[in-house]
Amino acid sequence: MRKTKRLAAMSMACMMAASALTACGAKSTEQTTAAPASGGQEATTAAAGGETKKDSASSDKVKITIWTDNRHDLEYMNKVVDEFNKTNDHIVLDYVVQTENYENLLSMAANSGQSPDIFSQINGDDFRNFADNGIIQPLNDYLTDEFKKINEVDQHLYEGCNVIGDKIYWVPCGKRSGSRLIYNKDVFDKLGLKPPTKISELPEMTKKITEAGKGDYYGIIFPGASGPFERWLEHSAEMSGVTLYNYKEGKFDFTGFKPYLETVRQMFQDQSVFPGSASMKIDPARVQFAEGHAAIHGNASQEATVLTEQFPAKIQWGVAQLPTLDGEIKGAEACSPNTGWMMSAFTEHPKESWEVIEYFGSEKVLKGYLEGGYSLPISKYMEDKIDKSKTGRMADFAGADYEAVYPVVPSVTPDGENYRDALWNACLPEGPSIDETIAKLNQTYNDALEKEVKMGKTKRVVIKDYDPLHPGAGTVEYLDK
Repeated sequence: MRKTKRLAAMSMACMMAASALTACGAKSTEQTTAAPASGGQEATTAAAGGETKKDSASSDKVKITIWTDNRHDLEYMNKVVDEFNKTNDHIVLDYVVQTENYENLLSMAANSGQSPDIFSQINGDDFRNFADNGIIQPLNDYLTDEFKKINEVDQHLYEGCNVIGDKIYWVPCGKRSGSRLIYNKDVFDKLGLKPPTKISELPEMTKKITEAGKGDYYGIIFPGASGPFERWLEHSAEMSGVTLYNYKEGKFDFTGFKPYLETVRQMFQDQSVFPGSASMKIDPARVQFAEGHAAIHGNASQEATVLTEQFPAKIQWGVAQLPTLDGEIKGAEACSPNTGWMMSAFTEHPKESWEVIEYFGSEKVLKGYLEGGYSLPISKYMEDKIDKSKTGRMADFAGADYEAVYPVVPSVTPDGENYRDALWNACLPEGPSIDETIAKLNQTYNDALEKEVKMGKTKRVVIKDYDPLHPGAGTVEYLDK
C-alpha cells in the first residue's frame, strides 16, 4: 500500500509551488516539446507542465513515472525510453521533463500523493531535506554487483551530496565539469583578443568588445535570474583559493568574493553587459550568446550540447579556463557528480523502479549518453569503454586536473537573503554596498551555524589539514559544538 507519511516540514515549499501548479496541470512557459514516440506512443503534456511519453497500449504493464529537470539530453533519453518500452515485457515508462520549480513540484507531489516513482537527483539542502522528510529512500539493498562495477559506487560516496551516513540515496553515473569561460571566437579573433587569465582584465576587455559591437554585440552576458553567481564567478573564486566556508576554522567567510563583486559591478557601470542581463534567465542568455550578441558567457559542461543541439550556435565558439584573481590556480574548482536517479519513498513498485534506475545506469545506456556528450564519465570503467572521438564539444570541458568534489558545507537557514542572491545583488550598480553585503552575510550565516549546531540540526565541518587544491583529501570532522 502507498505510504501516507505526513510531510509537514515540506508544506511551506509546497505552498510556494502552488502558484506554478494548479491540479498538476499548469504549463511552463519554457516547455520543450518531446518528440513523438514510435510504436503507438505519443508525446503529451504531463503533470505540472512537463513533457511525457505514454503508451496507452500497455495497460497490463507496471507504469513507472519518471521526472527529470534535464532538457539538454531529451533527444537521447526519448530514444532510451522508446527502446525500453518496446523491449520490456512488464514495465512501461512515463518520462516527464519538468522545466520550472523542480524541487518544489517534487515536494508538492509527494505531499499530495502524486510523487513520481523515480526522479533525477537533487542537490544541496534539498537533498538532505528530502532524505530527512522521507521523500526518498536509500538504494543500498537494490545495488547489484554489475551496477557497482560499472559506476564504481564505492568510490563515489559523498557525504551530504548523495549519501547520508551509510545510506546511499543516489549513484552518480556521470559528472558535470566545473565551469569554463565560453567565448565568441569570431569576435575575439577580429579584435585580436585572447581569453583573460585574470578577472581584473575583464572590464577593459568587455568594454573594448562592446564599443566594437556598436549595439550588435556586447562584451559579456549573465543569466541574472538563473543563479548567475554560481554559474562561473563562484568557481573562479574557488580556483583562486576563495570559498564561502573556511574549512580549517569551521565557519563561513565571504570576504574573498569582494574583487568579483567589484569587477562585475564595473562591467555593468561601463554598460559592457548585454542589456537586460540582470533579469534574464539562462535559456534566453544562451540564445543571445548563440546568436552572436554577447562575446563572453560562462557555464559548465552542459553547454556542450546546449550550444550544439538545443540552441545551435551561429558563431564559432571557444572554451577556456576561467580567469582567476592573479592568473594562477590556487584552489580546486568544484565539479558535480550527476546523471543519478532517486527512488521515491512512496513508490508502490520499488522492484520495477530499481530495474529502471539500473537500466539507465547500464553500460549500454551510459555509453551512448557519454558519447553523445550529455555528461562526462565519472567512473574509470566507463571512461575506458567510450569512444572519446564521438563526444563532440564535450571534449572541450574534459580533462581538467584542477577539479574536485568539495566536502558539503553545513546546511543552515540564515536570516535574510541566500548568499548567492545577496552576492549577485551586490554586483549590480544600483545594488547594496559590497562591504555591507559581505559583513551581513558573515554575520547571518555564522549566527545560523552557531544556533543550528547547538540545536543539533547540523554539524560544524572542520578539516584541520585542508588543502584548497585537494579539498576532499583531508580528514573531515563533524563537530556538535
